[in-house]
Order: sequence, then structure tokens, then C-alpha cells
Amino acid sequence: MDRAALPLKRLAEQVLKADGSLTLTLLLECLAEVGDLRTLAQKFGLSPKGGFRVERAPAKVLAPLLAEQRDQKNLRDVLSLLLPESAPAQSPDAEQQRVQAAELTEVRAVLSLRDADVVRLREEIERAREGQNRARASEMDLERQLSTAQEGLARTKRLLHEAEHRPSEVPVHRDERETAHRLHDLEAERESLLAAEQALRRQLARDHSRTRELEDEVTELESLIPASRRRKKKPMLPEPELERRILVPHFLPSFYKSLEGKERRSVERAVQAILMFCTEGYAYPGLEVKQLGGQDMWSMRASLGLRIYFRPIGEGDIEVLELGDREDQNTTLRRLKEK
Repeated sequence: MDRAALPLKRLAEQVLKADGSLTLTLLLECLAEVGDLRTLAQKFGLSPKGGFRVERAPAKVLAPLLAEQRDQKNLRDVLSLLLPESAPAQSPDAEQQRVQAAELTEVRAVLSLRDADVVRLREEIERAREGQNRARASEMDLERQLSTAQEGLARTKRLLHEAEHRPSEVPVHRDERETAHRLHDLEAERESLLAAEQALRRQLARDHSRTRELEDEVTELESLIPASRRRKKKPMLPEPELERRILVPHFLPSFYKSLEGKERRSVERAVQAILMFCTEGYAYPGLEVKQLGGQDMWSMRASLGLRIYFRPIGEGDIEVLELGDREDQNTTLRRLKEK
């Protein structure tokens, strides 16, 4: 590109960046001759910044000083640098036409690249959404497997408890060992399913975040493309509706008894935490749901110093046992275990 095309390139970049707006400073710097700028600055008695002398100051230093003139006569002289009266009205010569054609070609190439970026980002968003749908389907399948494993674990524990308390003249050690092995296998399977479910939830959260970033980038790129060159968006396919299970809480009398003497704010936080758990499930990070000491008892966080103790009972239901202070957790667990 020749020397005359450099200012035009800068002007084209500014037009695309500022949505068609150009400052007087930029026009003086790119279109006026530096000698004319120096002559006019000497005429107005201006002093350039940065230690430059007027006769040696560059255009980027002189242009802001001249653009600040507000006197009508001085401003007319400044604008005359952009529209000289001595310039005859004539069609551009072949060199100017070639430069303008080159600049137009370059601008079209930039717009084509941005169109390609928008198409690529849209395809990446579609792939991310497909990955989210697959992750959700896998999560639902894991939840079903986890529910089945929990039901099997509960049945095995019940059978083991009945076998331990069933009167029998001849002890059946083999059946007890098989039941214990089966119980161990179910517990290991349940732990692996819980870990896989948490990993899928984290992956789903990362996919959501990446999708939002890509959508923001597409919006930003589309805002830079002129309205006449924008393509019509294809209608998005509706996302499949996912089956959402909600846990049903059963409040035991011990829970209502534990509310006695508690502040109303603490009771409100406890109820809010239980409702959040029933809708969001075990993996919701703010509740810190965890199993306590290998028992069939769980806890969730109601506030900084309060914990809610509950027990799964199958079929997506839970028994809410008690609301207690975090500092008294060991005493509460001992008391609940004795019941």
C-alpha cells in the first residue's frame, strides 16, 4: 500500500470502530498537509506540547491544538485546510481511484472475515448447546441409576437388619457374608454415581459459562457489521424439555420441637434451605449437603451456625429430623442415632 493509502486506512478503521463518527482532530491529522498545519499554528501563536517547536512538530501534535480553536475566523481557517478553495472540482484521477478501490476491497475483506467469525462462533455455540443437552441426558440417567442404587441399598440394609434380628437355630454365615459384600458393592456404586453426578454438574456449569461468553462475543461482532450486511438469524430450535424431579420433605415432630426457642430469622433460613434442597438436589453448592459418619443420615447448611439433619426414605422423599446448632452436632447425632 502506498503512502497516500495509509491515512485512508486509518480513517476506515475509525469509521468501523466508531460507527461512522470521525473527529476533527483525526481529519486534520490524516487529510491536511503538515506544512499547512505548522503555518496555521505559527499564525495563531500556538505552542505545541511535548517540547516540539512549531516548525518541526508532527501532525498528530498540531491537529489537537488546531481542533480546539473556537474563534469563528480561526475555525474557518482550520476548516479551509480540509476544503481548500484552490482545489478545482474535478473527478479523481486514476491513482486516486486505484487507492479508493484498494481501500474498499480491504474494508470488504475485513467485513467478510467478521462474517466468517460470526458464523464460526454460532457453530461453536450450537456444539456447546448439543454438549449441554448430552450432559443433561447423562445427568438424568445417572440420577435414575443413583435412585435405583439407593433403593437397592435401602432394601439390602433392611434385609440385613431383619436377618440380624431374625431368630434362627443355625446361623447362616454365608448369607450374611454375601449380604455384606452386596451392601459394600452398592455403597461403592452409590459413591461413584454421586462423584459422576457432581462432575457432570461442574461440566454443565462450565458449558453454560462458555455459551454466555460466545453469545456476548457474537453480539459484539454483529454490532460492528453494518446493518445492510447483516444476515437474518435462523430461528433457534426449541430446547427439549427435561424431566425435573422435586424431592418431597416429611417434617417429623422432632423437627418442629427443635424450632422452639429459635429466632424467626433462623426458622426462615431453615425453611428456605429445605425448599432449595428439594428443588436443586444434593449437588447445590450453597447447602453443603453431606453424609454424616457413614450413617444413613445427612446434613445441610441453613446458615453459618445452623444445620438441618435429614434422612432419605426412597421414592424421592426425605425425613427432616431436626434443626440444630453446628457446635452441638456431635450431641445431636448421638441423640438421633439412639432414636
